[in-house]
Amino acid sequence: MARIPEDEIERLKREVSLERLAEARGVKLKRHGTDLIGLCPFHEDRSPSLVISPQKNLWNCLGACGKGGSVIDWVMRAEGISFRHAVELLKQENLPLAAQPGAKLPQRSTVPKRASRRVPRQVSAGELAENRASQVEAVVGHASHGE
Repeated sequence: MARIPEDEIERLKREVSLERLAEARGVKLKRHGTDLIGLCPFHEDRSPSLVISPQKNLWNCLGACGKGGSVIDWVMRAEGISFRHAVELLKQENLPLAAQPGAKLPQRSTVPKRASRRVPRQVSAGELAENRASQVEAVVGHASHGE
């Protein structure tokens, strides 16, 4: 495959609004100084850990996933696709509209996904202990009934 020209990558990073991409995926953003904050869509989040810097068009999660980057990184993570597929998706006619306020974007990619890279749900120590206790009870219950 041909290499993606660096100027094309930089153009996408410059022209596609990360703020609009996040809003199109349902992230409610609030102004916090010069940045925007919201709940990170890549893990279970109760308090805002997603920080978007509109001036730099970069994002960072200060929470469980700790990920961040450019619009390309956002699409890779959101869609579970490769760098090349993310660039191709951003180059499609409908995604550059993300730079325009109020633009409606599709919620799903038409590009085939690679194996899932989504972060599994975090299990608390209490849930883990409950699950283990249930398993032990099931084994002990079967053993005491002669099963």
